[in-house]
Amino acid sequence: MNAIRKGQRSFLAVTCITVVALTTVFLVYAAVLLTLMGTTVTVNEGGGSLQYNLSNASNSTWTSSLLPMVNGTYWYARINVTNAAAQLVTINWTLQEGPGTWVDLSTPVNTTITLSTGDNTIYATATGVFTGNYNWGNLTKTGGSYRVKATVNG
Repeated sequence: MNAIRKGQRSFLAVTCITVVALTTVFLVYAAVLLTLMGTTVTVNEGGGSLQYNLSNASNSTWTSSLLPMVNGTYWYARINVTNAAAQLVTINWTLQEGPGTWVDLSTPVNTTITLSTGDNTIYATATGVFTGNYNWGNLTKTGGSYRVKATVNG
């Protein structure tokens, strides 16, 4: 009777090993069937620049820097965002004092605006439009070196 049981145990062991082997093959084959490749996605990096102006006239020349001026002089800032995607953004405008280590002094304006695809000009106002552009001279009443930092958050 031991010989019969030994044969049954051997048959059971071989059957189990076969089932495990076949299951492993089917699982590997199923995993291969579920591997999908997407198309190439190209991401264009946005860019831009911050510009200054003394007269705050939209048709006047905006530059990347201003000549030294006396304290209290009116001066204005805007940003040109290039290669933008159409999206809602918030821009935090911050006055910094330096040079060397630039220190944040004040964030008097936050802009919420929907960028259009391509290039956008945005002024330091709540809505980003030209009218009411912030006068940074209000915050630069003492001598020093200043700059405006505009942080765009999507």
